[in-house]
Formats: sequence, C-alpha cells, structure tokens
Amino acid sequence: MRTNRLIATGAAVAACAALLFAAQPSAAGSAPRLTAPTTCVAAGSTGLYLSKAGEATMTFSPQFLDGLRKQGVTTQGVAPNTVVGGGSALRLPIGEKYDNIELPSGRVCYPGGMIWTKASTRTTYAVDDFWMKFAAVGNSKVFTTPKVNGATRAAGELNMANFSAAQALTAGEFSAHNNGVGPKRVTFTMDAEFARDLNEALGTDFKANMAWSTLDIAWSGAPTRALPSMKTPDLQGLSLFAEALKIPAGANAKHSSHSNSKAPGRASH
Repeated sequence: MRTNRLIATGAAVAACAALLFAAQPSAAGSAPRLTAPTTCVAAGSTGLYLSKAGEATMTFSPQFLDGLRKQGVTTQGVAPNTVVGGGSALRLPIGEKYDNIELPSGRVCYPGGMIWTKASTRTTYAVDDFWMKFAAVGNSKVFTTPKVNGATRAAGELNMANFSAAQALTAGEFSAHNNGVGPKRVTFTMDAEFARDLNEALGTDFKANMAWSTLDIAWSGAPTRALPSMKTPDLQGLSLFAEALKIPAGANAKHSSHSNSKAPGRASH
C-alpha cells in the first residue's frame, strides 16, 4: 500500500511538472553569475534547504573515467565529500547542515567538491563548492569557479554540467531509497565550457554534451527552516522538488531515520 501511494505521488508530480513546463516561458540564461562565498553554511548554522539531512552519490560515466585514465588523472574529494568506488564516484552528505538555497536567485550551494590531479605534470584542477540551479523549464545547471594549480580561473565561474528536472521527477525515478526520498539516477551532461577548461588543463579530450555523471539523491526529514513562497520564476524549479517531497504521511516512514515517522517535506508555514 505504501509503495502504491508513493508511485501514485510520483506520477502526480510528474504530471504537474509536465503541465508547468508547458506553461512557463523559457528560463534559459536567467541564472545570475554570482561571486562564490567562502562556505555554503557557516559552522553551527542552519541553511535554507529542502531537507534536514540526506546523502547523494555522483557516479562518473565510463566515458569520463576513461578520459581521465588515458591522461593519468586521479580523483580525490574535497571535504565534506569523499571519493568512493576507487575514484569512480563521489559521495556527498547533504541537508541543512551543509547546503543553502540562496535568495532571490534560487541557486543551491553545495560545499566541497573534487580535485583531479595529472601525475605527469602535477597539474591540479579543483572544484571547491558548487551551485545547482534547478530550472522548471529547459536545462538545470551546475556552476563552479575552479582552481588550476591553486589559482582561481581567470575567466571566473563556469557551467560544469546540465541536467533535467523533468527526468528527476519521472515516476519510478523519484522514490524512497537510501534512507530518504529522491531521484535515483539523474543524468548530467558535460557543458562545453567545462569540457574545454578541463581539456586545456589536463590534456583530456572531452566533448560538449557527453555523459559526465549520474546523481543519486536521497533527501531525509523535514527542514528546520520553512521554505519561502516559490512562485517567482527563479524558484519554480526548486518548487517542483519541494512539492514532490510532500509525500503522504507514513509513505516512507520506515525509510528515514530522520523523519520521526513523518514524511519528509517542507516545514509548515
């Protein structure tokens, strides 16, 4: 019964998302180029986020891993993220302790990242803190300001990857798993800007729109801080996920140790 209710909820969310996508004007290019703060959430503080806790795993594509291998490039995590699977994936703790929704842009800050190191030249390419823009229409995006050999990229921030909110909310994709609720496998494709920048630094041969990684996200528990009204265009993408997390009470209680038998979702206003 719980499983049926969860599937029904996912289907309803996907249908609502499809209607919204058809009704909304394109938001392409609406994400502002912001200067990155030093951290997403100050120690001991609480960020404005979709869930109290949770976890995510970014699994790099075979094509991307093969490109790194050919150039003798290794991967390591930047705290709080850690490399798993012998460098094939990155594990990210998520939740209001780490992550923050920046207003009014609607960009979500995720701390840490990864460092790629080419042994033959000792070149390092570091991503330390990145931002996701969840778009209701068109591509959602991942932004960062990388550092090469410790020096901030002269051209500033770039777009690393693109993904689809619609794909994340597809019925059967958005489900209870890994002690929480969320999409199991969101496809990220490499942006041309990121591919070019990595190629110049590490000698790789990555192409625009090639598969970069897939992301598994499991949000767990209602956030401490109530989310604001999300009716503005820049917040519509996040609103889709906030609504999806409002699963009927008990539907995923056994899946979340943070839920106290309540479904994850937005705190009441």
